[in-house]
Amino acid sequence: MTPMTAAIVVLAAWLTAAFVYRVLALRAVDSLCRPSSAPRPEAPEPPLRVVAIRPLHGTAPWLEPCLESLWNESAATRTPLVLGWTDDDDPAASVVARVQARSPWPAEVRVGTGPPGENPKVANMIQMTSGLHADVLLQSDADVRVGSGYVAAMTAPFADPSVGLATCPYRSVPGAGLASRLDALITNTHFLPSACLAVQLEGLHFGLGATIAVRTSALAQAGGLDALLTTPADDYMLARNVEAAGARLAWVPEVVEHAVTDASWSGALRRHLRWARVTRHVRFRGYCGQILTHGSIPCLLITTLFLRAHRHVWLLPLLFWWGSQAVILWRQRRPLGMRARDLPLLPLADLIAFLVYLGGLVGSAQPS
Repeated sequence: MTPMTAAIVVLAAWLTAAFVYRVLALRAVDSLCRPSSAPRPEAPEPPLRVVAIRPLHGTAPWLEPCLESLWNESAATRTPLVLGWTDDDDPAASVVARVQARSPWPAEVRVGTGPPGENPKVANMIQMTSGLHADVLLQSDADVRVGSGYVAAMTAPFADPSVGLATCPYRSVPGAGLASRLDALITNTHFLPSACLAVQLEGLHFGLGATIAVRTSALAQAGGLDALLTTPADDYMLARNVEAAGARLAWVPEVVEHAVTDASWSGALRRHLRWARVTRHVRFRGYCGQILTHGSIPCLLITTLFLRAHRHVWLLPLLFWWGSQAVILWRQRRPLGMRARDLPLLPLADLIAFLVYLGGLVGSAQPS
């Protein structure tokens, strides 16, 4: 076997393995992300006191509709809602005032600096929840939009007293700009399928920070929120701490939406680089293993170079790879939020995801 032939065999094996991984990951999305029309789970009996909390900071075009979606769901389910920020002059206050003016359901606002630490979001949540009486805390990020039935779905697992924490998948919803569309496409075609496959293969051992519900007794046994002040991966470590304290984690197949309508190129890249570095920080071996799929991009380009002398076949690997990806992704377009105009962007999204992966191998992990 010549060196050229051996190289082509290695590349072909790599691409085959990466393709199988992608197929399995997208099938996991189908299994673990329920369409919104599916039956809702039953609520725990006796009813638990659930409090929805949302830390806020600053303002953005998506903040008001995202907050209003949670406010409406809190009103519909009569779930107490607590909002908080750390600065008296935070512009989020004006957004809260506008939403409150449209809703008869009250929200409690807590403003305070919280304890010192590297993670300002956790410090905010600590001051928000100080002295709060709840059986379950239902936390969601400021850029998350929830649907009808969100509270029931997220709290249903707590009917089992062994469950200490529940989390659910999320998909990104873009605005009109190209940077925003690519930002969302990377999350929806790389992160979400990989997270679903990890749950399917390994079981659930992490939390997704877009929204997490935690039983307060399990949280206390896990060291409370104070134990998260020094970590950039508060969602991941919260789940690991709860699990280490003896409680089970539950996956809720209810997809919430993460808004990225205001994303700029620099903002999108910074966010994905931060996520990549945090993932490398908490799951180093898993992060290194992602080279299997991210490495498919240089493999495809090298294969194309090897075949450049064969003018009738050199484009076949590229056409097969992205053509088949488009077909498989389109079949999962509902949970992934795919639109027809996203399909031509797949090669560019994959290339950017590969570059972000390389960037994630260096640099320090920072909290949000």
